[in-house]
Amino acid sequence: MKKISIFILLAFLSFSCSDDSDENSNDGAITNNPVSGELYGTPFTIGGGKGVFDEVFGVDSVELYLTTEDLGCETLGFSDFPITIIAPRIVGVHTTDVYATFNDPDSSDFISLSGGITVEIISITDDLVVGKVRAVSTSTDNSIEGKFELPICE
Repeated sequence: MKKISIFILLAFLSFSCSDDSDENSNDGAITNNPVSGELYGTPFTIGGGKGVFDEVFGVDSVELYLTTEDLGCETLGFSDFPITIIAPRIVGVHTTDVYATFNDPDSSDFISLSGGITVEIISITDDLVVGKVRAVSTSTDNSIEGKFELPICE
């Protein structure tokens, strides 16, 4: 009887334990692939963009303007950039004081997020910002994730 009890206990333990590595192979890390995702249901992959230093709600921040086109500092209008990300201007992983705006390229519609966003600033200088972003809207079909490298423009 004792052998049966031990066998049942071992069988129970082997079925109740699972390997979580298949469920989340990247442990929540943001991908190193270029920023991509969906913008109002249309596939989005970063082609260019720019960063601008600013102060947002009393926090020294970097505003990141992302687009599918090869645009950078020479572009004057912010309307050319369908995605805007704002994060603290400091190296690290940020989930507070971060904001995202998804602009519909086919209309004047937009959605702004202040939650569900992670921005990792890997390096930042007077000329360049390198980082990663994950931003997901729970109410629309807008989401992005990936790595960016943008010039800082004044």
